[in-house]
Amino acid sequence: MARPWIEFVFAQHLPWQRGLPGNARADVDSKLLSRDADAGDMSVIVRYPPGWSRPGPEALSAEEEFYVLDGEIEINGHHYRRDSYACLPAGYAREGAKSDTGCVTLAFFDATPELCPPSAPAAGAVLVEGLDTYTMKWDDSTPDPSLAWMGNRRKVLRWDDEYDQKSTFVFTTPPHIFPENWACPTLTHPCVEEAFVLAGDTIGPHGRMTPGAYFWRPEEKPHGPFGSRDGGCTLIRFKYGKHVNVWGEEDVPYHFDFPYRPILPTELEAFGQSVYAGTERY
Repeated sequence: MARPWIEFVFAQHLPWQRGLPGNARADVDSKLLSRDADAGDMSVIVRYPPGWSRPGPEALSAEEEFYVLDGEIEINGHHYRRDSYACLPAGYAREGAKSDTGCVTLAFFDATPELCPPSAPAAGAVLVEGLDTYTMKWDDSTPDPSLAWMGNRRKVLRWDDEYDQKSTFVFTTPPHIFPENWACPTLTHPCVEEAFVLAGDTIGPHGRMTPGAYFWRPEEKPHGPFGSRDGGCTLIRFKYGKHVNVWGEEDVPYHFDFPYRPILPTELEAFGQSVYAGTERY
């Protein structure tokens, strides 16, 4: 069973739960964004309380990618502050981890995270430690000239060697962005696209996404067009296939005032009744 189509839900409406699926972290709080019930891979917001620590050695049976939304955490001597990133493969030995002030991360596991003995990374495993996005330069190249009007820039956090493409990245657009003549075709991709809005806004046919808005879009789902009034900053992941832009054949009208009309599975319908209008970021 693949993850259901979610486009989109506000994380602020989701409840905090104690622990994570699996036996790894019963002493944290979490908000489950999406999960494959069969394979166990999931996307989740994890909240570590002030004073949390784990002396180690400890390892997980799943790869963990995380992006710090708030606070600070230290793992194996690497200090992660807001907007830092890591990708720790399954079996990665955590010799020590702690958060003196508390920390909130946006985390992605490729399986249910269970405790396991430390082991050498599997062939092809990705290890990224201590990446501070503030030190990275923005890439303003335009792989698809049809999207040049968006003025996009990106910082690539993880590269996918199998498909030779960016896999996890921070993506920005300037304000006052809309398709030429207020219309353009829809897009599809032969891969999954997942996104979490960090700042600003992105506006499309399902409404206005603001900080905390999250979507999981399976492959071959038409989407767009998109634009932005305020400019936006979003964390995006491409998964389970090659990212290719396949354009529709007809222009679709665009405007900034699409109402919130989410596509949600049954278990999330109760959380998609209204736009989040507060100031919390997640």
